[in-house]
Formats: sequence, structure tokens, C-alpha cells
Amino acid sequence: MITIQSLRKSFGTTQILKGIDLDIAEGEFITLLGESGSGKSTLLRILSGLERADSGVLSCNGTVLDEAAKRTFVPTQARRFGFVFQDHALWPHMTIDENIAFPLRSDGWRKADMATRVQEVLAQVQMSAHAGKYPRQLSGGQRQRVGIARALALSPRVILLDEPLASLDSNLRDDLGHEIRKLARQFGLTCINVTHDRREAQILSDRIAVMVDGQIQQVGAPLKVFTRPSTVGIARFVNAGNIVPRDFLGNTPWTDDWLLLPRNALQIAPDRGEVTARVQDVVFIDGRFEVKVEVQGQDLTFFSETRPVDTGQVELNILRDNVVPLSA
Repeated sequence: MITIQSLRKSFGTTQILKGIDLDIAEGEFITLLGESGSGKSTLLRILSGLERADSGVLSCNGTVLDEAAKRTFVPTQARRFGFVFQDHALWPHMTIDENIAFPLRSDGWRKADMATRVQEVLAQVQMSAHAGKYPRQLSGGQRQRVGIARALALSPRVILLDEPLASLDSNLRDDLGHEIRKLARQFGLTCINVTHDRREAQILSDRIAVMVDGQIQQVGAPLKVFTRPSTVGIARFVNAGNIVPRDFLGNTPWTDDWLLLPRNALQIAPDRGEVTARVQDVVFIDGRFEVKVEVQGQDLTFFSETRPVDTGQVELNILRDNVVPLSA
């Protein structure tokens, strides 16, 4: 569907993208996940046609959209991609119907056809009851649904999303995230999302591409990225668990300098355990206890179904099959 080859972009003397290679399949929902300054937003702007790459090739279904070496560039409107923005980007003086119809009008649709299509997409995002209202009369979640409806209006082949859940409260974010996935699957959409939010990436994505300093350092399903990160930096960013030096576990089969102890790699032992830990804090989160302990000068965190004593010692076993070696 979309192929990105050796894409590079600089602003002045600052190199933002340092050779991006990525293949995105038709119907796939992929998230570009990274911290501020990682290059993810610049890559999205190049995908949309709002920026041009300095070098490399961007193509969609075999058609080149951007190739500086051959002076090939397809402008934004000709790409027929849909956009969903973090801040909704709705015209406040227009009704939601008029906002959704805006790209249709720009595309030369007849008035009657526009009205029919607007009602179709309002129904698809469960907003038919709010037809005729202005954005100020809607909640944040409802405004984002209108933004999604507008993105769907022209039946685009690709939807680009810029942190679509960032402006919503946590409960609404989860609900709308699942609905966005449902719509994407229902209509076979290819979706490319950018975010710094780990939970948003997990909820929405079939695959996640982790961007660090203008490069893609790991690509995989959410389960793989969050449980088997490839580097220390990615493990810290996705909060995958406890990062310890290799010698923390004594003799090990690994040669990497650092190891990841996921929170499920530590378990309270019924009797004498492999290590003795000093309990520092215990909090109850999402149906289980999050326990913070100190072991051999290392601060560790693990999950437990039972509550240990808040202060004092606890015996722990380390499930070595769950340990992940990390590159620096």
C-alpha cells in the first residue's frame, strides 16, 4: 500500500529524518510512536504532502508521491488522504454538517449528493442525532467524532491521524479509540497515527513503529514492542519494566550489558526466595497491587495479586524466562 524508502528531511542544518524505511500494508493501522522531537510529526507531514522530503521515495500502490531526485511530487489534495487532528480543527461558525461537507464542496460535489453523504458518515460515527449543531454545542468526544466523519467523507484510501485521543479524558479516550479501530476495520481503511502516548498506541495499532532521533528503531505488534523492546531507550520510553545491569542476576546466558525484568518477572515467594527485597510502597491499581521494592540497591516494581506488608521485607523469585536482554 504505502512504501517509504530512505526518506530524509532537514530544516536548515538540523537533520530531522535520517533515512526512514517502512512498508505499510493495505488495511493496516500503524502508529508512529515517539517522544517530542523524534521526527514522527515531520514524517506525517511528508505523508500528507504538507512537507517535501529532501531525498528518498514515498509511494502509494506503486504511484510515486514524493521523490526529490526525479522532482516528482503529488500535492496534498491529489493524494485524497483523510485527516483527523488532535484539536478537531472544526470551523466554529459552521454546523457540523457544513464542516463535514467542506471537503465534498471543494471536490465539486452537487448539493443533494453532499447532503446524502453527510448523513451517511454522521450515522457511521453515531452522530446523526446532532445534525445541525455547532461545534461549541458538542463535547470534546463528539467533536472528534465529527472530525472523523469529515475524514471519511471522501472515502479516502488512507487516513492520517495526529494524536486523535490526546484532548480527551482517559475513559473517553479508550472508548473512542476502540470505535476508531472498529471503523477502520469496517471500511478496510489504512490508518497512520502519530502519538507520544503509549496507551493510545496500544489501543489503536496493529503495529507500532518506534521513532527515536529521526530513525525507526523497532517495528512490531504492540505485544512485541511493549514486552520485548529492542533497546534500553525503548524499554524506558514504553515503561516496559525494570532495567538492571546484567550482573544483577549473577551468572546469566546473556552477553548484553542490560536486562529488562518485566513486572511479571518478579513474584512473591511462598517461603525463601531468590532475593530478599525491602518494600518501599504498595498501591492498588486496576485490580492488582503495584509493589515498589529495593533489592541490592536497585529500585524495582512488580505486580501482585496479594498485598505485602507496606514496610518490611518480602521474598521474591525471578522468572528468568521472562527476562529480556537489551541493547544499549
